[in-house]
Amino acid sequence: MYMKFTNAHCESFNKSWVVVNQCRLRAVKRDVTALNINVTLLHPANDIRLDIAYLKKANGYKPFVLNSTIDACDYIRKKNNPIANLVYPFFQPFSNINHSCPYVGDQIVKDFYPKNEIVTLFLPTGDYLLLLSWILSKKKTLVTNVYFTWNV
Repeated sequence: MYMKFTNAHCESFNKSWVVVNQCRLRAVKRDVTALNINVTLLHPANDIRLDIAYLKKANGYKPFVLNSTIDACDYIRKKNNPIANLVYPFFQPFSNINHSCPYVGDQIVKDFYPKNEIVTLFLPTGDYLLLLSWILSKKKTLVTNVYFTWNV
């Protein structure tokens, strides 16, 4: 079983609040691709909501079972959302997004690749899209779309 990133796309809808410095994949070796994301929050963010949606490719990307909206500041303190608990443990060791609000300055995910030993068996084989919509102060400010393949 393995998981491999195939594409990444990040977009800021308010460049006076969030600047996307980097959002790209880098080939580490033939079967390993690392994700690098670097965004700068130009103002302190205390009210952060995160829409998480998993989509599976089947004649286009279709909604999958797991969709959720979480209060990101509350989640970092309590780890109380089962959907977020599927995503956060993957990238937490590769990121500086591991403290409570407020967030300001560079927020980085560096050289992140899924380690097969921590991948759980909750997905059938196929192509997937993880949509992360970041809502700061009740306004959709940033989207992070990560495409990946999962094979058993």
